[in-house]
Amino acid sequence: MGLFDAIFGTRKKDLTLPEIKRSEMKLQIRENQTISKLERVEKEREELFAKGAKIKSPTRRRQLARQYEQRSQGLKLLERDLSMISKELTTIKALKMAFERREMAKTGIGHILERVDEAELMTYLEDDKISQEMYAEKLTEVMNTVNDATMADSLTDLGKEGGEVMNIWQKMDDGEIEDMDAAIKMADQAIREKEKGKKEAETE
Repeated sequence: MGLFDAIFGTRKKDLTLPEIKRSEMKLQIRENQTISKLERVEKEREELFAKGAKIKSPTRRRQLARQYEQRSQGLKLLERDLSMISKELTTIKALKMAFERREMAKTGIGHILERVDEAELMTYLEDDKISQEMYAEKLTEVMNTVNDATMADSLTDLGKEGGEVMNIWQKMDDGEIEDMDAAIKMADQAIREKEKGKKEAETE
């Protein structure tokens, strides 16, 4: 695991903020590349299915069905990779936050990492049954060993990005919202309210 090799390796006491930021940037690039591949495979899969529905030849359909299954398997692997990358990004953001706070207090990143249970974190990271949201909660528990109340409050928001939009999509799935334009307006409103709440919290 590249991320954990870099962060929890023998050089962890010498790890710097720029290195953490570079790791974050690399993960964001990987995330974008994986999403692009996933979208391409999804499109190919849909096209194969549509083509098979039109063609009546059993032999040709068998070939298309095999290709469709291959794309489906590839889709599952890409979704698993994307889930892993999302968890890694959540981890690196938490560590960057911890580093920035500890750096201001003249404490090295090694002091933080020495108190993080790497094995426990890896278990959560690789468990497909643990969603990004659940992982963020587990990560918060692990990182709370830093014993910084302000940081703990900030960590609770990690992994929850896009939650408002996710809720709108879920309502569409459940049939509560049927109009796309109305759904977009609701999503935009939810985001504006979230930003407003953040600004009000910062001024308190």
